[in-house]
Amino acid sequence: MPLPAGTRLGNYEIVAPLGAGGMGEVHRARDVRLDRQVAIKALPEAFARDPERLARFEREARLLASVHHTNIAMIFGIEDGGGTSYLAIELVEGETLAQRLARGPLSVQAALEVCAQIASAIDAAHEQGVVHRDLKPGNVMVTEAGVVKVLDFGLAKGSTSGSASAPDLAASPTVALSATAAGVILGTAPYMSPEQARGLAVDRRADVWALGCVLFECLAGRQAFAGETTSDVIARILEREPDWSALPAAVPARLRDLLRRCLTKPVAERPRDAGDLRGEMLAIAADQSSPSRSSRSTDSVPSVAVLYFENLSPDAESDYFCAGITEDILTDLSKLKGLRVASRNAVARYRGSAVDIAKVAGDLGVGAVLEGSVRRAGDRVRITAQLLKSDGFHLWAERYDRKLDDVFAVQDEIAASIAGALRVALTPAESEALGRERPADVRAYDLYLKGREQYELRTVLSFREAIRLFEKAIEVEPDYALAWAGIGDACGQLLQWGVGGDPAPVARRGLDAARHAIELDPRLAVAHKAEALVLRFSGDLAGSEAALRRAIEADPRFTPALGNLAVELFCRGNLAGTERLHRRSLEIDPQDAFTSIWVAHLAGTTGRWVEMDRLVARIRKLSDDQFYITQHHLMRASGALLRGHPDELAAIIDGARADGAEAGNVGVLEAYVAGRSGQPERARILLEQHSSSSALGLGGLSFAARTALILGDVEQAVSLFRRPLIAHLAPIVARLDVGLHGVLDHEAFAPRVSPLTLVWPLEAPMIDAARHRMFREVRIESATPDGSDVLRGI
Repeated sequence: MPLPAGTRLGNYEIVAPLGAGGMGEVHRARDVRLDRQVAIKALPEAFARDPERLARFEREARLLASVHHTNIAMIFGIEDGGGTSYLAIELVEGETLAQRLARGPLSVQAALEVCAQIASAIDAAHEQGVVHRDLKPGNVMVTEAGVVKVLDFGLAKGSTSGSASAPDLAASPTVALSATAAGVILGTAPYMSPEQARGLAVDRRADVWALGCVLFECLAGRQAFAGETTSDVIARILEREPDWSALPAAVPARLRDLLRRCLTKPVAERPRDAGDLRGEMLAIAADQSSPSRSSRSTDSVPSVAVLYFENLSPDAESDYFCAGITEDILTDLSKLKGLRVASRNAVARYRGSAVDIAKVAGDLGVGAVLEGSVRRAGDRVRITAQLLKSDGFHLWAERYDRKLDDVFAVQDEIAASIAGALRVALTPAESEALGRERPADVRAYDLYLKGREQYELRTVLSFREAIRLFEKAIEVEPDYALAWAGIGDACGQLLQWGVGGDPAPVARRGLDAARHAIELDPRLAVAHKAEALVLRFSGDLAGSEAALRRAIEADPRFTPALGNLAVELFCRGNLAGTERLHRRSLEIDPQDAFTSIWVAHLAGTTGRWVEMDRLVARIRKLSDDQFYITQHHLMRASGALLRGHPDELAAIIDGARADGAEAGNVGVLEAYVAGRSGQPERARILLEQHSSSSALGLGGLSFAARTALILGDVEQAVSLFRRPLIAHLAPIVARLDVGLHGVLDHEAFAPRVSPLTLVWPLEAPMIDAARHRMFREVRIESATPDGSDVLRGI
């Protein structure tokens, strides 16, 4: 019987009916004590008539109340009223998965996204000894933000951690409504495991079967087992296979195999538990969306990876020279349109270690690998190089004994020989481009390589040393455009990381150097990118964007400019445009760890958890550099918060320390945990100790600001957001992260509602109301790169 509005059940006041179903009537209610909206569900009559059954349900409810999981609708309590028991649960706004599937099937990626979240919820319940037994699309809610919430845990049947006792089929509340209705399809029956349908003992693998049925339905748009009557449905479950031909052709073989294993009738042959099932779905999703997979399967263009040459010189300091030669050969080859070249980021992880050529080729998706060595002694240099097919057979090999002054000619010969061995025809323009950026004097080249080595260390001191070395290169050769660009780029980095004192002289020096490089060579993309960097951190955002566009026009495959332009779009609230450019960068360089960080951040911010998980895990595999190790763990921490799992942060901190993450960033994360767990003094000490670190990146600064807000220090949070590294990003970051909304009432962020239009990715779940209200308007655009003209429409 519907409850009238205003009816009180303990602390809950009925507001309005929400609906009715096999598990009883559901009402919207208000928790008058905590002033929050909840759902009140009347338990079936069978529970009230059976004290033992009600007591068992109450035990299961207590167990589930202890499970704090973002994909499980939380149980708040059980209330009595008029002889009927009522369950108070989390009110989930959105639509059921059944309602969504009524409009048609999901894509492979969307189905995996939804079902991986369901599996995560089921796994958490199984850990508490609860088997759902009534898992179906109607018991799964999907919020506007794309978060899945599984409902009605344990209502059909409680269990122990082992297999349950044999159930009474008619005792399932859902079954009871239809058990005597001829011609009515049973609500639960299409998702029952064979052992459940036969009245045998069930365990967690019954939920694995049901989840397989849900996944099949998400992909095919129809139930795996259906019929005109309940008996027909159960007969099909016990005797027949699903119609596998109903699955779309886009469903990969690995996913089809997983479905077959979930829906196999022998219990022992199914996946062990929902955790295993979730792991397999995540792996399939990663394989499906991997750019390198796509390029391996569809790209017939000749391809090569250039491994770092081994330094055989008696002087270990010549490592910079070997690295420079390697990178220049790689750069030369990248200019050839008929050849796909694995990037510097891709091969960096193999530097200094013995490699298996076949494994490298497989990992990077290339058909050939170049390796070699350099021995430098006085004014002589010996360079050996060999090109091997992915199966280890030689395509080409050569040794060069030359004077140091001839090193450029050797690089040209190696590039041309590789092109010939891979049957790539060089155009006259490409032949000319091979040596265009090289100086006439090898001494300038040597100093430039030393400067580039310092630049890659990416610290304030190393940037200053890089500038000194680039300046010495220019003393040797005044018209060396790359060295001038290097000065401009390093000055821009100093402005970004904070130079201390007056930044104006650094900005003037950087801008003059970058523009002089452009005068010397207008086609030098890195010079335009350097100009853009200096302009951005001098406050000229429009000038910075224009310079980045010129860099991309000069070289459409220059990923640093694509990445920096993506950041410019982010600062304007254009998340879809940001993602398009970053995804284009990953098409060009699938191994780019920095771009992967950005795409992972965008995926997490917009509620695409499966892709975020995949990319965060991949970042750690791409690089052993401390910067990326640190970012990997900070992204894991952000993901835990976005999902509502703050209890995972302590373990993430321990893992970050053990993995060698940067101490300052780990320290502010620890401060955040202390502040959140009611240790304000410890949080304050840790924040004071680590927040001034110049090594804090965007993630570290965000966690530091969150901590300051927990401690009630809005001014400190705002001060952290004024640092050059994050200042231009802060207005968007603070509005997209609900945990940072506390700064929005400060005058630095006025007005609270941004005048910008937020451009939200079409591929993401719809933005939630709390963040939608932070922008003047929200527009939807696709975040998928479309064609080669990446600047079109941006």
